[in-house]
Amino acid sequence: MLFIIGTFISVQFTSAQWANVSNGMGNYQVYSLLKSGNNIFAGTLSHGLFISTDDGSSWSLAGTSLYSRIVFSLTTFGNYLYAGTDLGVWRTSNNGAYWSVTSINNNSTYSLASNQTRVFAGLHNSGLFYSSGGTGWFISSLNITNVKAIVTDGDFLLAGGGNNAGVYLSTNNGTNWSPTTLNNKSVYSLALNGNYACAGTSSGVYVSLDRGYTWTQSGLNNSLIYSMAVYGNYVFAGTELNGVYVSSNGGADWVQKNDGLGNLTVFALCIKDNYIFAGASANSVYRRTLGELVGVNPVSNNIPESFTLSQNYPNPFNPQTTINYSIRQSGKVKLSVSDIAGRELAVLVDDTQVAGEYRVIFNGSELSSGIYFYSLTVPGFVSTKKMILVK
Repeated sequence: MLFIIGTFISVQFTSAQWANVSNGMGNYQVYSLLKSGNNIFAGTLSHGLFISTDDGSSWSLAGTSLYSRIVFSLTTFGNYLYAGTDLGVWRTSNNGAYWSVTSINNNSTYSLASNQTRVFAGLHNSGLFYSSGGTGWFISSLNITNVKAIVTDGDFLLAGGGNNAGVYLSTNNGTNWSPTTLNNKSVYSLALNGNYACAGTSSGVYVSLDRGYTWTQSGLNNSLIYSMAVYGNYVFAGTELNGVYVSSNGGADWVQKNDGLGNLTVFALCIKDNYIFAGASANSVYRRTLGELVGVNPVSNNIPESFTLSQNYPNPFNPQTTINYSIRQSGKVKLSVSDIAGRELAVLVDDTQVAGEYRVIFNGSELSSGIYFYSLTVPGFVSTKKMILVK
């Protein structure tokens, strides 16, 4: 499961709870969610694929070809949307108006992911396949038969398997694979954000600070984790029968966030615009304002006269600090943290935002004492400031 990290923070404030947003869909189990451009797709149990063009407020069927199918996984590659189903991999170039089945046509496809050159499909009891065009497929050398999760970052890949297969990694676009230290757990979900990776297993969440080579168990260690998402320092975990948990420090500590959701099983998580979406075992899709769950919040809806990046406070800090910034016009915004060598350590914001003033809480509990830099990048403006972490 490839995770694209970012959010569009609205200047409107909403109630601090999950809201059911299933108008037009019905009461189905939702196994997969995908953000694609301005759309969000939801794959269901035996009722095909649905599309929303208004951030989940309403849904419609994305074509009738998949209506009776179980849609386990979703990805995009080139101009095509791919759906991994109980009868292979299907694709469409027009948001579901017409679907065609690929040569993987008789096997449950639990996971899909893609990068610039390949689309990858994890099959039930048949291993990992890849394609450069999406119709003809080749089996990879990955020694996992039941591939339940895949994430990509360029030519770097992580793959997780059932039957206690653990996590494997590839540095050359899936040509060769190596085992990692997470080698004795069934892995149902993966997320990757820079050097930070997390794996949802049959016994909780495992985290890696070196891109997946070595793993340690997190504080959430007693649940089956079907889905994961990462935003900056925040990690979201969708569990079996326990809803959603959130960590603000990279997985060390967790808080259950189920207001309005209840203790449902959450099979899928997806971040789009200023929302996080949950695909649930009942009542289809739930939505919650992302800014309420993470440390990124609008401060004012006044339009600033200029772009500004303020000095963090407190400074020095341990382990949390606040960063304020202003943007005078809507556009792509990136706020990132780097070390003194210029290596990017965290991306706090990476998406389109409306004009306004914003506040971000950065948690440095996973970092050692030292000097760090945070940078605001928008079209035509870049600003960098220094901050000091003292433990």
